[in-house]
Amino acid sequence: MKERLEQKSLTWPILNEWLIEYTVESSNGSEHHLDVIEAIDIKEVQIKLFSHLREKYPSEVRIEVTILMLEIVQHNAEIDLFNTHEEYIP
Repeated sequence: MKERLEQKSLTWPILNEWLIEYTVESSNGSEHHLDVIEAIDIKEVQIKLFSHLREKYPSEVRIEVTILMLEIVQHNAEIDLFNTHEEYIP
């Protein structure tokens, strides 16, 4: 029994954060969105985005979605590129 458990490779898929920028054309006009979605792969991103859009636009019969950017969030940002010694002023 123990040998069978050791032989099976129990690996979990890696959950990534995906940055997605998109526009939505609906009866209310055009809206610009920027979201972070946790998903394993691009197919799961699509499923979660569709679910999010159904919640956000429940009364719309038809919406047009244009994906502007879709990429995995990188966790190894170079801190030297950011000025951390001064306050942010927009």
